[in-house]
Amino acid sequence: MGQDLRAYLSRLAPGVSGLTEVDRSVSPHDFEVTALLKQLDDRQKYPAVLFKNPVDLYNQPSPFQILTNLYATRSRCAEMLGLSSDDTRGSLARRYARLSGTSIAPDVLSQDAPVHDVIWTGADADIGRLPIVRHFAMDMGPTLTMTHVMRAPEGHYNISFAKTFYKWHPSEMVVSIHTRDMSRIVREYAARGEPAPIINVLGHHPAFHLGSLAPNAWGVNDYEAIGGFLNQPLRLAPSVTWGDRFMVPADAEVIIEGEIPPERKDVCDPFGEVARLYQAQCLRPIFQVKAITFRRNPIIQDIFSGFADSFPLGAIPKEAGLETALRPLFPNISEIHVPSSGCGVYVCYISLRDVQDGQVEAIGQAVFGRIGVLQCVVVVDADIDVFNEADVLWAIHTYPSLKDDFLPLTGDFAKHPGERSGFGTTRWGSKVVINATRPRHIAFGLRSEIPADALARMKLSDFMPNI
Repeated sequence: MGQDLRAYLSRLAPGVSGLTEVDRSVSPHDFEVTALLKQLDDRQKYPAVLFKNPVDLYNQPSPFQILTNLYATRSRCAEMLGLSSDDTRGSLARRYARLSGTSIAPDVLSQDAPVHDVIWTGADADIGRLPIVRHFAMDMGPTLTMTHVMRAPEGHYNISFAKTFYKWHPSEMVVSIHTRDMSRIVREYAARGEPAPIINVLGHHPAFHLGSLAPNAWGVNDYEAIGGFLNQPLRLAPSVTWGDRFMVPADAEVIIEGEIPPERKDVCDPFGEVARLYQAQCLRPIFQVKAITFRRNPIIQDIFSGFADSFPLGAIPKEAGLETALRPLFPNISEIHVPSSGCGVYVCYISLRDVQDGQVEAIGQAVFGRIGVLQCVVVVDADIDVFNEADVLWAIHTYPSLKDDFLPLTGDFAKHPGERSGFGTTRWGSKVVINATRPRHIAFGLRSEIPADALARMKLSDFMPNI
């Protein structure tokens, strides 16, 4: 059997730290899903939530369930990638980096694929029959938030997250393609005067979706790369629309097959993005639906963008990329963390052992050269826990000189991400590295600590068992 979403969910414990099921009917396009998720976030509770009885866009009871908030804790993300739930720190990023360098050739099923249990084509393939979440007040409409797959004319498959906006049309959506590789594929088909095949994968094992975030080079077959994240071959089957000319993930929950016609675009956005800002309206390609296929008792996945559910999706691949790029250059790096306070987008904390002169600015240059969307790098000593933001903020408030240790960097990489990605605005023009390491050129007090042997000897549970 292939790795799938159901196998993963069966291992989640019920409750606030695992999976919570909601039996009452909800209307996803009336903000009823995200209204509940926001209240969970306010209480700092982050269960994965399965809405078992949503209504579709015609307000009719739906056979589809909605799963969301799945990625909201690093503990669950660690388990998705085969680690212990305790491996939430640097080991998680290093695991992701190792998996990004592996590939396993997919298997092609000789029998019927689970995702083809039910097939809707023609007039039956009506997007309005799905329960689709409308997330935020100013969103253009109900929006699907999961991964898409395209096949380049050269033959390799590319997988990436992208939003598809429902346009109150039974067979057309707008797909917000913004990655370099998928944009190139669309252009290549348009230059040939051909529609570009595309599928929207609305549910699979979570390692499938995490693996789709790895920044693979052009020409890499992402179906093979995903096999590395699953630790077994990804099972494929011929599509309903194109047969074996376009293979689809056999163990997906729901797949929408469609085509992007050459040069046809429509308005998409606003949408509340990962940075908790609305993206401005723009023109993006039309997605013409050809078929909707799904398993029995299907589950549609959704991402609660701009909240805890989306932050690890941005943070973990960035941490992994920086681990790979920086550690060979700076072997005294202790830990790297991209915190949720910056939405997994804007800020990075790095701790160092035995800081060398000039190293802090050099690290900042290397980080921004690797990941342009980041705006701020904070460098601290190794005794500061970069996964404890209170520790990092203490170092920022205590150690730096405002005059000497806030280092603005300019250059081609220093443009604000709003100029490229739509996040934020374009008023800011530089990035900053904060040297929050303890000053060594002057007499400066050491950080107060409890002796390690006393902490090991005195167990709180022995003296205060009710706490």
